[in-house]
Amino acid sequence: MVEQAVMGHQTFEVWCDWDGSIQPQPAIDGLYEHLFREEQLKKTALDELVAEAIEQGRNEPNHEILDMFETLHERLLRAASAVSDEIARRRR
Repeated sequence: MVEQAVMGHQTFEVWCDWDGSIQPQPAIDGLYEHLFREEQLKKTALDELVAEAIEQGRNEPNHEILDMFETLHERLLRAASAVSDEIARRRR
């Protein structure tokens, strides 16, 4: 209960590593270090998160989910384009 009370008042961000994995990032450094040592900050690969989102929406009616998938697709295209641009910039 104490852990839930403390964690309930913490702000978390999301960190994307260079390897394409995403991890929760507590706003307080000491908390990050503690949770990292305790192996409570699970990393998940971006492609696995996308596959999970697709699977969760697989049986939803099109009129409820199609816009969400289109938004996801647009954001992924922007992200892929940004990575491609950075690769091209670094190769010059």
